[in-house]
Amino acid sequence: MAKLAPVSTSTPSRIVSLLAVLVISTTSACNWSRTPLTVDPEFRPEEVEEIVLLPVIDARPDRFDNVRISRNVEDATLNLLRQRGYFAVASDRFAVRPTGPINLNKESYEYLSTLAPADARVFMVVQIERLDPEYDSTGEGYYARLSAALVDREHGRVLWRDVASATSHLSGVLTVFARGSRQYEAAVNAARALVETLPKG
Repeated sequence: MAKLAPVSTSTPSRIVSLLAVLVISTTSACNWSRTPLTVDPEFRPEEVEEIVLLPVIDARPDRFDNVRISRNVEDATLNLLRQRGYFAVASDRFAVRPTGPINLNKESYEYLSTLAPADARVFMVVQIERLDPEYDSTGEGYYARLSAALVDREHGRVLWRDVASATSHLSGVLTVFARGSRQYEAAVNAARALVETLPKG
């Protein structure tokens, strides 16, 4: 019997990379057609020189499962902000780390402004609220829910707030080789739905 060729140890990572391209390419064709919760009428995207993305807050009750999902959301959000026309960078720290979940739909500018490093003039706070398995006739998928706020410290205001949710239903060989791909797909889809309501830079 002929021996099978050994499988490269890089295969899973290559498949995950392929999935990232597949998810972004597929969802980019979607028309989300949503409006954000709030947009400041004085928001002028062309005046935003840089958006600092703070570390993603994982507010899930089961945040010790799928521990890399906050990094997935951070990477996706950063890339999507750039696609939206903004110069965006990630920060690896808070000025004051939140002690628990934040109600980003209502939290005041005064509190939000304490979170970012002093040199962050415009910054974004993103929070993972849910990442739950769900089941339907096609099998297991995942549901992700994110919330976010864009804060302008220079002018003392919250420019934009929104919340978005999305699902995934990857199945078959891709989910076998790319562990966590369904969770990743749901998180990236939710990040895209969130950023798509931000006025273009």
